[in-house]
Amino acid sequence: MPKTHSTHEAPRSTTGLPPALANINGNVLDDSVLKKIVDPDVYYEFARCRATGLPMDRYSRDELAKSIRGWAQSKGCIGFSHWFSPMRGPVHGEKLETFVGVDFETDALVVDLTGRDLFQTETDGSSFPNGGLRKTHEAAAYIGWDTGSPPFVYRQTLYIPSAFVSWNGEALDQKTPLLRADLAVNEQSVRLLHHLGDTDVREVVCNVGWEQEFFLVDREAYLARPDLVATGRTLLGATPMRGQEQSTNYFSKLSPRVNRYIAEAREKMWELGISIHCTHNEVAPAQHEISPIFNLANLAADTNVLAMDVLRDLAFDHALVALFHEKPFAGINGNGKHNNWGLNTDKGDNLFVPGETEHENRRFVAFVAALLRAVNKHGDLLRCGVSTAGNDHRLGAQEAPPAIITLHLGRILERHLKDAAAGGPLTGYGTEVKEIPISAPVADIRANLEDRNRTAPFPWCGNRFEFRAVGGNQHIAFPLTMVNAALADSVKHMSEEIESGKDADQVIRETIGDNAGVLFSGDGYSDELYEFAAKSGLVHLKSSPEAYRELTSPKNVRLFGELGIFNEREVAARRCVLEEAYATEIQIEARTLLAMLRTQILPVAIDDANGSTASGFASTLFDEKRELVQRLLNETEALAAAFDGFPDDESEAAAYAHESVKPAMESTRAVADRLEALVDARLWPLPSCSELVHGHQ
Repeated sequence: MPKTHSTHEAPRSTTGLPPALANINGNVLDDSVLKKIVDPDVYYEFARCRATGLPMDRYSRDELAKSIRGWAQSKGCIGFSHWFSPMRGPVHGEKLETFVGVDFETDALVVDLTGRDLFQTETDGSSFPNGGLRKTHEAAAYIGWDTGSPPFVYRQTLYIPSAFVSWNGEALDQKTPLLRADLAVNEQSVRLLHHLGDTDVREVVCNVGWEQEFFLVDREAYLARPDLVATGRTLLGATPMRGQEQSTNYFSKLSPRVNRYIAEAREKMWELGISIHCTHNEVAPAQHEISPIFNLANLAADTNVLAMDVLRDLAFDHALVALFHEKPFAGINGNGKHNNWGLNTDKGDNLFVPGETEHENRRFVAFVAALLRAVNKHGDLLRCGVSTAGNDHRLGAQEAPPAIITLHLGRILERHLKDAAAGGPLTGYGTEVKEIPISAPVADIRANLEDRNRTAPFPWCGNRFEFRAVGGNQHIAFPLTMVNAALADSVKHMSEEIESGKDADQVIRETIGDNAGVLFSGDGYSDELYEFAAKSGLVHLKSSPEAYRELTSPKNVRLFGELGIFNEREVAARRCVLEEAYATEIQIEARTLLAMLRTQILPVAIDDANGSTASGFASTLFDEKRELVQRLLNETEALAAAFDGFPDDESEAAAYAHESVKPAMESTRAVADRLEALVDARLWPLPSCSELVHGHQ
């Protein structure tokens, strides 16, 4: 099994360090701490359990639990919780339990944590989104410690990162499929590497570095916006008077209030072992970004959800609110969560670095070829992985990549691969170094051979690929599961071709040649992309409901089953959950918008228009205002009729939400936003978008 555990170095001396740096890893139970607090034999048993999946013996398990409880108590904890990720976005589940037990011989209370309680607990699996995998009368579900993700202390509680499965062992969460996909990548990548001559490689792991974007708004203004409270985005509101023109916010100085908040959040995350390395202002006003150093995929998924939790909690203390929705405000950038994804071997090799030898270069080309096939054959899965109601607002504009999934390698590497497919040498790429002359008293800069492409959904970045299409409010485990499944299938295909008797170099060339139609290094916002996609026959799933339908295609059901990631019931359930979530989110948005229009916007707009009529003045401004009020009344009635037409079937409801309700909401908003610019600002009942994005400074 792959190493899915934390491997922090032993802590160095903290003498003379600022407190923020001295407390790094202070609240995470990584290996360096665990080795100190448990008996060596117990640690050995735990390491064996983690590596093989075989259970520890009862004595060792109880001793491990006793040591972990003691460590947690020294941090002020009186209890613990298994911390898991139901199929509902980046909102974790927790079952809070205490270290209090009962001595049944004396009926006295005792302080205890058994080994069984450390490793698993049970709960109701029917009340979480499950797509029919659990019924009310068959509700048992189990939460089990993912031993590759270390426990941590937060809010005086010991949290144990866990998987969440049904009584039948079927995945009810985001993490379990990712762990299975990681295993598939490991098994199939090692298989291919052995065919390429790396016979000493025993393990390949997937590493991920996420970049989390978010908005900060004043809490008081947030609470005055029912749409933000209910849905996380503004359902109406004119574009801010000053948006992101001239990029005045991008990498600019943090305001004093935001700087204090970010500094405290970063320090808290460091204590939890989250390696936040970079923080900065993003393009839109009130938008910010944090990003850590890469880590193993399952641990990265956990730390991202935890980081979002920290940001939410600390925002409350600073009278702020953190917004992760993919499009909180119209007319300015939304929130993405770029996933920097790569593969590494147990020998320390990065499989997406060209390397310095011919062998390394050939291996690099082989794995790029595998990814090329993955994107070409399974672009539908990658699109499905980033499909949410929120992300549909974002894809295709303002630094968000389009919904057509292509692979960007850069013009030089793309040309090299195409030449190799035509019979040219596989090796030779990346041996030169690009230096940028400044022609000024500044040292010349060494740069990647390929330029960046911010419009590409999956660009190569010199040592990794960046999945830019992931939404800011997504749990990254599902998109990563789709990427890893697609890659594992393609590596498996290449190995099977070699094992059938073909030469390895021939397989690499054929893989490139058969899938080169997915290579696109141009402008993802241009008409050229759509012309290219049509010519190359690329999948273009314009909406999330379209993508969800592809999840259960025979091709994908077979792929997931062969790789051991999902069985057929799990695939059907996952689609059901996604469709239900999409339809429900649009229903909530429409219901909220109707309530705001009927009880807040229209009464004020009608009074203002009547006041304009009573004034006795004649003006085209007043005429336009009255016309817009009547149009808004009509649009509201049309939206109400669309809302009442929701079908009961989840799949039909998702399609209906996209095709009927969303257009009605957008049409209604367009009128309301025009009216906002005309109604007396003293009467308008909501904080404006300008106030929201500029009022927290």
